Amino acid sequence: MEYKEIVDRLSLIRTSKNLSARELGLMLGNSETYFYKIENGSIILTLPKFIEILNALEISTEEFFYDDFQNYKIDKEQLKIIKSLSKEELQALTLLLKRK
Repeated sequence: MEYKEIVDRLSLIRTSKNLSARELGLMLGNSETYFYKIENGSIILTLPKFIEILNALEISTEEFFYDDFQNYKIDKEQLKIIKSLSKEELQALTLLLKRK
């Protein structure tokens, strides 16, 4: 993932949580313009600050870097359900899915 993609994804997550760049900057204990500067490339993120931002946005690194991160929670729930199935239930589900 390129740096620009990381910043764009952070911005998308921020907006999906109804946070302005100003609010996020203040949540992080920085200036009102801090996150704007990250978004426009004036400030380059360090790894510790990136982790701090993820924590503020309440998102794990696994979720952030997941290929289809917008469906991460659904995919994780489906995997949890599949892992809980017995061998027979899993075979039945496999057959059902193959018919589709």
